[in-house]
Amino acid sequence: MGHSEGEFEVHRQPSSFDHDEESATPPATENSPYGNASPQHGSTRPTGIAGVILRWSPRIFMVAYFIFSVSVYTMLPTEGTKVFWFLYLTIGTLLASITVLEAFDGLSLLKLGRKTIAKTAKSGLLDDPKLPFVELIIEESSRGSFDDEILLRAKTVYPTEKLRITVLPREHDNTALFHHLCYTQDRQQGPLPEITAILTGNQRPHPHAIRHAVDRLAANKNIDLIQSRTVLTRRKGAGFFRAAWSSLASLQHDATHCLVLPGRTVTWETPISSGVPVYGRTLALQNAMRAAASASPRQNSVALAFSALAQNSKSVYDMSVITYTECARSLIGSMRVQLREAVQWTASMRYLSLVFTKAKSSATTSEKSTSPATTPKRTFKQRVCIFYTLLLQRLGSHAILQYFSLALAMLIINPPNSAAEFSSQIFFPYHISIWLIASGLLCLFGTIAMVHHAASEFAPKGWTFPGVVLIWPLMLLLGAGVDVYAQVGVMLGSF
Repeated sequence: MGHSEGEFEVHRQPSSFDHDEESATPPATENSPYGNASPQHGSTRPTGIAGVILRWSPRIFMVAYFIFSVSVYTMLPTEGTKVFWFLYLTIGTLLASITVLEAFDGLSLLKLGRKTIAKTAKSGLLDDPKLPFVELIIEESSRGSFDDEILLRAKTVYPTEKLRITVLPREHDNTALFHHLCYTQDRQQGPLPEITAILTGNQRPHPHAIRHAVDRLAANKNIDLIQSRTVLTRRKGAGFFRAAWSSLASLQHDATHCLVLPGRTVTWETPISSGVPVYGRTLALQNAMRAAASASPRQNSVALAFSALAQNSKSVYDMSVITYTECARSLIGSMRVQLREAVQWTASMRYLSLVFTKAKSSATTSEKSTSPATTPKRTFKQRVCIFYTLLLQRLGSHAILQYFSLALAMLIINPPNSAAEFSSQIFFPYHISIWLIASGLLCLFGTIAMVHHAASEFAPKGWTFPGVVLIWPLMLLLGAGVDVYAQVGVMLGSF
């Protein structure tokens, strides 16, 4: 039952659907429209000593991984060390080059988004009686509410009679979200929403976000999903170190979610999003959720994005559709956020099959056109993008850790006595090394400069460039470590 909360009618769903016969999830049978996609309640995670061992296994594996890597490199001859050094440095330079290209393409999307925002701020939003009915689904979070400033900015500008907000319980798997999208949404009172938006509990939309997303979907019937830009916010009154870390975390977040991921869709011409928050046509989201839930019952917004790609749904980034999310309050909290994202990317590696399979027609694509000439086709660049995103970037994290282990092993064997000896020992005085290092640094500075241009209002720009230059290598190392840790956890079933 809904109740008034501010300006909206908010529906809160219980955490279990077994108490109400009318709202119970239908069994997954052959005649069911949901097939075997319905996620199952309950957990098969071991408890007791077995559970403790399972939780600590990734940590033990990472320690063994690091010790073993350093030990192997200490026993390598000089020629073998040079080979591995050249390999890791080449991989790092290639990844840095691709990143700066994606960031550059992301700037074009950011400029378009800022133009739309400026136009709205100048002329406002025109009343449109034909606006579609929208449902905003928010998954609850255990974290506290936002600052008052963000809560006020969350008062969306959209007709209240055409907007419904549904609050779902945040569960370990995607049972609640699946149940609502694929069953309750079609049967609840009121009109069936044409547009559905999915946000997590610590995300709030900009006042104009829903309207911008609706206008974009109405302007282009070929677009099914719109990926929102997320902006990290800082809490007021925080100490210097916490504020500094929050600023750096905001910059790293802007680099990934404002430049690299949006730019990747342009560089590789791949119409894919990166998960929640997302605004889309209800039918496209339902199809993607059914396919994602049939593959895995675990909560995974990245898998939802790749599932939509497998269903041939076209996704685009719109930088004028802004969503605010609260920044982690500590380094550990930020690493947990990175770990959750890394687990989702690793768990989505099952979609590597899209690289080698043909695109299949889905319900949404068949509705758009029934002409054989417009049958969906996955291009070579799109296949490379999927392969690079799901596999090569995971291997790139190993390359970063291995390069660090190799450098540490070299310092253990021959401790340098001067800065010149240190640089010669780490980088090797060869012409190819100079070119690789110079290219990598040029790409790094170029990416940081674009991040400085794209930074949100919550990231101070005065000390952005020197601060990021100093801390960026450490952030890359921590990010690679978290990514490898997530891979181990997913492989062992700890997450």
